[in-house]
Amino acid sequence: PDGKPAGVPCVQLDARLGCKIFGQPERPACVAAFVPCRRVRLSQEEAIWLIGELERLTA
Repeated sequence: PDGKPAGVPCVQLDARLGCKIFGQPERPACVAAFVPCRRVRLSQEEAIWLIGELERLTA
C-alpha cells in the first residue's frame, strides 16, 4: 500500500520472477495498467535503473 523503493523485489514475485497475483483483483491498478515499450529490451539491471529514474522524476 505504501510502495517500495526501487531495487526491492515485489513481495508478489515468485522464484522465477513471475507475478503471483497476475490477473487477480488484488493486483494494483497501476501495475495492471503499465504497458512496457516492446522495442526496448532491458536487462534486470537496466529495468531497476529505469524504475529508480521514474521514481526520482515523479517524487
